[in-house]
Amino acid sequence: MIFFYFCLLLLVGFLVYIFFIEPSRLLETHYFIRKDKKKVLDITSAADLYQGKTSIVLAQISDLHFSRWYPPRKLNRVIKQLLVTKPDMIIFTGDLISNYAHWPQRNTKKLVEKLKKLHAPLGKFAILGNHDYAHDGQYFVREIFKKSDFQLLVNEQTYFTNDQVSLTIVGLDDAIKGHPTYKYQQTFADWHILLTHEPDSVEVIPHIERFDLVMAGHSHGGQIRLPRYRPTHKGSTKFTHGLYLLAEKTLLSVNTGIGMTAIPARLGVPPTVTYYHLEKEEKAAVLVPKKKVMSRKKSERD
Repeated sequence: MIFFYFCLLLLVGFLVYIFFIEPSRLLETHYFIRKDKKKVLDITSAADLYQGKTSIVLAQISDLHFSRWYPPRKLNRVIKQLLVTKPDMIIFTGDLISNYAHWPQRNTKKLVEKLKKLHAPLGKFAILGNHDYAHDGQYFVREIFKKSDFQLLVNEQTYFTNDQVSLTIVGLDDAIKGHPTYKYQQTFADWHILLTHEPDSVEVIPHIERFDLVMAGHSHGGQIRLPRYRPTHKGSTKFTHGLYLLAEKTLLSVNTGIGMTAIPARLGVPPTVTYYHLEKEEKAAVLVPKKKVMSRKKSERD
């Protein structure tokens, strides 16, 4: 009988952890990325030490999956973290809601209010995911992003520059439910960033080597990860989480998301915001030759 109650207690503790504790956690991962991609440093425990070497910090959020059981207030912890980390730019890589058919309309105003509290001085950008398209939800999601000051990129690109860095950001439509096109212009930007929801889509994107960094989501890292059980989803069977070198100078990063699908539980894959500290280009100093000045006495003799 004691053994039975012990096992029951373990089971209850396990269920409480996967349904309540781990989904409520929020991790942050910081990468320092050099232009040549020869080495990517995980600087999570020492991000402040790289401020002088960084030209811009990008924060990636993905797969929020707001729904009846995952309301907008769940974004509070993300808002609080970003207020501390202060990224220059925020990028969202798809799946804002789980299913528009079951979306509680009373939460719409609150969702906009919470998303507007995500602040970044250089802008907020987003793409659509497969769940955003469920029951024609893409039109609703477009309106939400517009009202919350996100620039939605659907087979579009944008260019940004300041005194520190220049970026070209290309955002693709969802590879499963949308219609991605691969017509983008090459620019002279310092960094070329590609946003795609499903990470496996990189295998069909032409000229992937033109990009420095590809950001994706979708996988949730499996969401429930056990020693011999790591589920995958269509669109993320090969690239599931973390960093991958696609070409000599092209890096893929798969964010494991914030929200959940199927069941509201996580195990071994806590919600995470990923930060990219892009290396500052060291500009060579330009030496200006000094003009030779003749002395007054020599001038007078001449």
